[in-house]
Amino acid sequence: MSETLPIHVNRDGLHHIDVAQSFEADDSFTIALKNHGAPIHAHLHLDDNLSEVASLSATNHYVKADDTRHVTVTVRDAPASGKLKIVTGYGAETAYVDVEIHERDEQKDSIPVDESLSKPQRTRSPEPKPSSSALMKNLPLVLLGLFALVLAFGAGLVVDGGVALFGALVVLVGLGVAAYFLLQ
Repeated sequence: MSETLPIHVNRDGLHHIDVAQSFEADDSFTIALKNHGAPIHAHLHLDDNLSEVASLSATNHYVKADDTRHVTVTVRDAPASGKLKIVTGYGAETAYVDVEIHERDEQKDSIPVDESLSKPQRTRSPEPKPSSSALMKNLPLVLLGLFALVLAFGAGLVVDGGVALFGALVVLVGLGVAAYFLLQ
């Protein structure tokens, strides 16, 4: 069944309404107010039978020129039937649509499940560990880091300062972090 009820206004003249005689749904649906001319106000109304099982998000709608306005009709219960009233031009034109709301077909909405879904699926193989080629590719960086470490410790011994030794520790921690990310 259709999920959208198209309503054309201003197609054959000012305030003119063009809509199907009947509409069927089995759940909430959308009304598409398509304006083919000048800006217009449209009023939508569900009769008493339909308003017991369905509701409109709003009743009065302004539709800009050559634009489409979508209005949701929320269905709470089924089955039901009744009329949707469409009014334009503050009563200048009126049209009615016979609306049938059917019981929802659970078979149509169901998804068939077979026995294979109950069996465990194969897991993906884990990603390979980094090889020694990754270390060889980054060997110049490793050697440069070791040289910086030796240089920092040497400066700490020559200067005999705690600040230089702290700098050496910072370089050592930086090397450890860099090695971790290189081998990931």
